[in-house]
Amino acid sequence: MNPPPQAPQPPAPRRRPYGSVRLPAPLTVTPPEPRPGTTAAARRWYGPRIALPPLSITALRRNG
Repeated sequence: MNPPPQAPQPPAPRRRPYGSVRLPAPLTVTPPEPRPGTTAAARRWYGPRIALPPLSITALRRNG
């Protein structure tokens, strides 16, 4: 005995991840204000990299 045919379901809205909240409007992002006393040169260093030899446990024990 087969069940009677059913009408196709309307497409359901996409599920949001657990804990997400629907906002009434998109958020506007403001750029962060620069901190006093810090410059771009103090935060990032783009100079040539100096290759350092790999440290070993014996080197740490010797100098430690």
